[in-house]
Amino acid sequence: MKLLLGLAIGTAIGAVMQLGGASSYRKILGSLLLKDMTIIKLILMTIAVTTVGIYALDLVDMANMSIKPTYVVGIIIAGLIFGVGFAISGYCPGTCVLASAEGKTDAVFTLIGGLFGAALYALVYPLMAPLISLTNYGEITLPSVFNVSNGIWIAVPFSAILLLLVFRVLKDRYE
Repeated sequence: MKLLLGLAIGTAIGAVMQLGGASSYRKILGSLLLKDMTIIKLILMTIAVTTVGIYALDLVDMANMSIKPTYVVGIIIAGLIFGVGFAISGYCPGTCVLASAEGKTDAVFTLIGGLFGAALYALVYPLMAPLISLTNYGEITLPSVFNVSNGIWIAVPFSAILLLLVFRVLKDRYE
Protein backbone atom coordinates (compact mmCIF):
# COMPACT_ATOMS: atom_id res chain seq x y z
CA MET A 1 0.00 0.00 0.00
CA LYS A 2 2.82 2.42 0.91
CA LEU A 3 4.57 1.78 -2.41
CA LEU A 4 1.38 2.45 -4.38
CA LEU A 5 0.79 5.63 -2.41
CA GLY A 6 4.38 6.72 -3.11
CA LEU A 7 3.93 5.97 -6.81
CA ALA A 8 0.69 7.96 -6.94
CA ILE A 9 2.21 10.94 -5.11
CA GLY A 10 5.35 10.85 -7.29
CA THR A 11 3.25 10.70 -10.44
CA ALA A 12 1.16 13.66 -9.27
CA ILE A 13 4.27 15.71 -8.46
CA GLY A 14 5.78 14.84 -11.86
CA ALA A 15 2.57 15.89 -13.62
CA VAL A 16 2.47 19.20 -11.76
CA MET A 17 6.15 19.80 -12.59
CA GLN A 18 5.54 19.07 -16.26
CA LEU A 19 2.45 21.27 -16.41
CA GLY A 20 4.37 24.04 -14.60
CA GLY A 21 7.09 24.00 -17.25
CA ALA A 22 9.87 22.64 -15.02
CA SER A 23 11.53 20.91 -17.97
CA SER A 24 11.66 24.07 -20.07
CA TYR A 25 15.14 25.50 -20.54
CA ARG A 26 13.63 28.99 -20.86
CA LYS A 27 11.78 28.64 -17.53
CA ILE A 28 14.85 27.20 -15.76
CA LEU A 29 17.08 30.00 -17.07
CA GLY A 30 14.47 32.60 -16.11
CA SER A 31 14.41 31.17 -12.58
CA LEU A 32 18.20 31.20 -12.29
CA LEU A 33 18.22 34.84 -13.43
CA LEU A 34 15.40 35.59 -10.93
CA LYS A 35 13.23 36.94 -13.74
CA ASP A 36 10.66 34.14 -13.96
CA MET A 37 9.55 32.87 -10.56
CA THR A 38 7.38 30.03 -11.91
CA ILE A 39 9.76 27.18 -11.09
CA ILE A 40 10.88 28.73 -7.80
CA LYS A 41 7.22 29.03 -6.77
CA LEU A 42 6.59 25.47 -7.95
CA ILE A 43 9.50 24.15 -5.87
CA LEU A 44 8.45 26.10 -2.77
CA MET A 45 4.85 24.98 -3.12
CA THR A 46 5.95 21.36 -3.53
CA ILE A 47 8.13 21.60 -0.42
CA ALA A 48 5.27 23.20 1.54
CA VAL A 49 2.72 20.56 0.58
CA THR A 50 5.01 17.56 0.94
CA THR A 51 6.42 18.75 4.27
CA VAL A 52 2.97 18.77 5.85
CA GLY A 53 1.97 15.67 3.88
CA ILE A 54 4.88 13.52 5.01
CA TYR A 55 4.37 14.38 8.67
CA ALA A 56 0.61 13.83 8.35
CA LEU A 57 1.23 10.44 6.73
CA ASP A 58 3.73 9.64 9.49
CA LEU A 59 1.08 10.44 12.12
CA VAL A 60 -1.19 7.72 10.70
CA ASP A 61 1.75 5.32 10.18
CA MET A 62 1.64 5.49 6.38
CA ALA A 63 5.14 6.92 5.95
CA ASN A 64 8.54 5.70 7.02
CA MET A 65 10.51 8.65 8.34
CA SER A 66 14.11 7.59 7.80
CA ILE A 67 16.42 10.49 8.60
CA LYS A 68 19.89 10.17 7.12
CA PRO A 69 22.93 11.25 9.14
CA THR A 70 24.35 14.72 8.49
CA TYR A 71 27.78 14.22 6.93
CA VAL A 72 29.14 17.73 6.31
CA VAL A 73 31.96 16.64 3.97
CA GLY A 74 29.56 14.44 2.00
CA ILE A 75 27.08 17.31 1.73
CA ILE A 76 29.79 19.67 0.47
CA ILE A 77 31.03 17.15 -2.11
CA ALA A 78 27.49 16.37 -3.26
CA GLY A 79 26.66 20.09 -3.46
CA LEU A 80 29.70 20.74 -5.64
CA ILE A 81 28.83 17.83 -7.95
CA PHE A 82 25.20 18.97 -8.12
CA GLY A 83 26.19 22.59 -8.81
CA VAL A 84 28.65 21.72 -11.56
CA GLY A 85 26.17 19.32 -13.18
CA PHE A 86 23.38 21.90 -13.00
CA ALA A 87 25.63 24.62 -14.45
CA ILE A 88 26.78 22.42 -17.34
CA SER A 89 23.46 20.80 -18.24
CA GLY A 90 20.83 23.26 -17.03
CA TYR A 91 18.93 20.45 -15.31
CA CYS A 92 18.62 19.33 -11.71
CA PRO A 93 17.90 15.63 -11.05
CA GLY A 94 14.11 16.01 -11.04
CA THR A 95 13.85 18.19 -14.13
CA CYS A 96 16.39 15.97 -15.89
CA VAL A 97 14.15 12.90 -15.51
CA LEU A 98 11.11 14.94 -16.53
CA ALA A 99 12.78 16.31 -19.67
CA SER A 100 14.15 12.84 -20.52
CA ALA A 101 10.62 11.46 -20.39
CA GLU A 102 9.63 14.19 -22.85
CA GLY A 103 12.37 12.93 -25.19
CA LYS A 104 14.82 15.83 -24.85
CA THR A 105 18.19 14.43 -25.92
CA ASP A 106 20.32 16.75 -23.78
CA ALA A 107 18.36 15.64 -20.73
CA VAL A 108 18.88 11.97 -21.59
CA PHE A 109 22.65 12.55 -21.66
CA THR A 110 22.39 14.45 -18.38
CA LEU A 111 20.48 11.54 -16.86
CA ILE A 112 23.11 9.06 -18.06
CA GLY A 113 25.84 11.32 -16.66
CA GLY A 114 24.03 11.52 -13.32
CA LEU A 115 23.70 7.74 -13.12
CA PHE A 116 27.37 7.36 -14.05
CA GLY A 117 28.30 9.90 -11.34
CA ALA A 118 26.22 8.04 -8.74
CA ALA A 119 27.90 4.75 -9.67
CA LEU A 120 31.34 6.37 -9.50
CA TYR A 121 30.55 7.83 -6.08
CA ALA A 122 29.42 4.40 -4.87
CA LEU A 123 32.74 2.94 -6.03
CA VAL A 124 34.94 5.58 -4.35
CA TYR A 125 32.80 5.87 -1.20
CA PRO A 126 34.81 3.23 0.73
CA LEU A 127 37.94 5.34 0.19
CA MET A 128 36.17 8.50 1.34
CA ALA A 129 34.22 6.93 4.24
CA PRO A 130 36.79 7.78 6.95
CA LEU A 131 36.85 11.44 5.92
CA ILE A 132 33.08 11.61 5.64
CA SER A 133 32.47 9.92 8.99
CA LEU A 134 34.77 12.45 10.68
CA THR A 135 32.08 15.07 10.16
CA ASN A 136 29.07 12.90 11.06
CA TYR A 137 26.70 14.96 13.19
CA GLY A 138 23.99 12.31 13.29
CA GLU A 139 20.32 12.71 12.45
CA ILE A 140 19.60 16.44 12.62
CA THR A 141 16.03 17.63 12.08
CA LEU A 142 14.27 20.90 12.89
CA PRO A 143 12.05 19.14 15.47
CA SER A 144 15.18 17.79 17.23
CA VAL A 145 16.87 21.22 17.12
CA PHE A 146 13.79 22.89 18.65
CA ASN A 147 13.14 19.92 20.99
CA VAL A 148 9.66 19.30 19.59
CA SER A 149 8.33 15.75 19.87
CA ASN A 150 6.11 15.85 16.76
CA GLY A 151 7.43 17.39 13.54
CA ILE A 152 3.97 18.50 12.39
CA TRP A 153 4.29 21.47 14.79
CA ILE A 154 7.30 22.66 12.79
CA ALA A 155 5.98 21.55 9.38
CA VAL A 156 2.75 23.57 9.45
CA PRO A 157 4.25 27.02 10.21
CA PHE A 158 7.20 26.30 7.89
CA SER A 159 4.81 25.41 5.07
CA ALA A 160 2.66 28.46 5.81
CA ILE A 161 5.73 30.71 5.42
CA LEU A 162 6.61 29.05 2.10
CA LEU A 163 3.06 29.46 0.80
CA LEU A 164 3.11 33.12 1.89
CA LEU A 165 6.28 33.55 -0.18
CA VAL A 166 4.67 31.83 -3.18
CA PHE A 167 1.40 33.75 -3.19
CA ARG A 168 2.34 37.14 -1.73
CA VAL A 169 6.07 37.90 -1.97
CA LEU A 170 7.67 36.39 -5.09
CA LYS A 171 6.83 38.30 -8.24
CA ASP A 172 8.04 37.77 -11.80
CA ARG A 173 10.45 40.41 -13.08
CA TYR A 174 10.51 40.69 -16.85
CA GLU A 175 12.83 43.11 -18.64
